[in-house]
Amino acid sequence: MDTGKRATARPLTRFSVAAVSVIAAIVAGAVLLSSGSAPPSPAPLPDTSATTWEVVAGSGPAAPDIEFLYFDGSLASLDVYGGRPLVVNFWASWCPSCVAEMSVAFRPVQERLGNDVAFIGFNIQDERQKALRLVDETGVLFDLAEDPSGELYRELGGLGMPFTVFISDKGEIIEKHNGPVTERQLEALIVEHLGG
Repeated sequence: MDTGKRATARPLTRFSVAAVSVIAAIVAGAVLLSSGSAPPSPAPLPDTSATTWEVVAGSGPAAPDIEFLYFDGSLASLDVYGGRPLVVNFWASWCPSCVAEMSVAFRPVQERLGNDVAFIGFNIQDERQKALRLVDETGVLFDLAEDPSGELYRELGGLGMPFTVFISDKGEIIEKHNGPVTERQLEALIVEHLGG
């Protein structure tokens, strides 16, 4: 009879498994977007259910001056919102968390605070028809634009999807949030960082 102790591996906790999954998703997204060019067909960024917070102390860096196209085809850049606090949200039809967030968080908060705070949603690496269909389904009314190659997403420091950036009325990046937000979280972030 073998009386020797058998070596047993300790099982990973749920936290360990979740942490490894989130890190793998973030690394995959960073590698995908660091190439600087759009893939031949849209390649989904990681859809993380975890959240990563980054608070930029004091006055933040200036938002990048990158031109983009609104869904109606007109050209603009983020500085057209100068003088008004701005919430920038990156979304895609292939991102389930983005889809839920648009209707249950962004639509009601924008309806309440839209007179004081501007909102713009950037569709990233998506098929245009699917994006337009999602806009109709969610009923969002804020400005919508395209970031097909992910250039603005990378410049703002996105690590997962959805990704939201809070920009002051002076055009400074105040807060970044990787991952979905609830209605309460979104409104609290706006009130805390943008004075909404």
